[in-house]
Amino acid sequence: MQASLEIVELARDVLSISDFAEAFKLASIEWRDKQDRSLVIGRLRQLIKPPPKRPLYYAIHELSLLPWGTRDSIRYLGDYIDLLTKEIAFEFCEGEGRHSSLTTNAKRLERLPQFRKLSLNLQRYSDFLYTPGKHDFSLPPGRHHRFTAAEVVLTAFITMRLATEIRSASKFAEDAACEKRFYVIGGKWGSPDRVSYSGEKI
Repeated sequence: MQASLEIVELARDVLSISDFAEAFKLASIEWRDKQDRSLVIGRLRQLIKPPPKRPLYYAIHELSLLPWGTRDSIRYLGDYIDLLTKEIAFEFCEGEGRHSSLTTNAKRLERLPQFRKLSLNLQRYSDFLYTPGKHDFSLPPGRHHRFTAAEVVLTAFITMRLATEIRSASKFAEDAACEKRFYVIGGKWGSPDRVSYSGEKI
């Protein structure tokens, strides 16, 4: 299995023993085998279930293209964690969060003892997955793509575990994941209007 040590260790720390074993087994398949590939993609489609419709439908589409489309798979999975982290930070950090990055919000949560472990895992997720997926277009030595299919499989399991943890701790995050409530992202970078929250006010 070709996956960076940082991502493997994050999976080991976040997932249960059984989930890590499953994720590791799926990530280790021979992608040239069509039957194995179909089984892995089917399991990932079962794992990544909306709501929210966006960005999870986008993630599901990219996952169906594995072992290609790895960067966009990471990006859309990360968008889901970013959305939920904005909401838990907004709820527990004095109304801050909806216009901030994943890293910034994770560091805010670190000030709260009950979220310290979650915060540290979110910072690792941002450092090794989300930020490189969006902004780092260099290639690690010996690679043709920034991320491998194995790393995407591990990230899918990590993402859904972190999402469950956030949603169980935050009413705002749970509400934001409903299909009728979503973020609109656009406009000039740094503008206070770049991120807006649509739907019913909380």
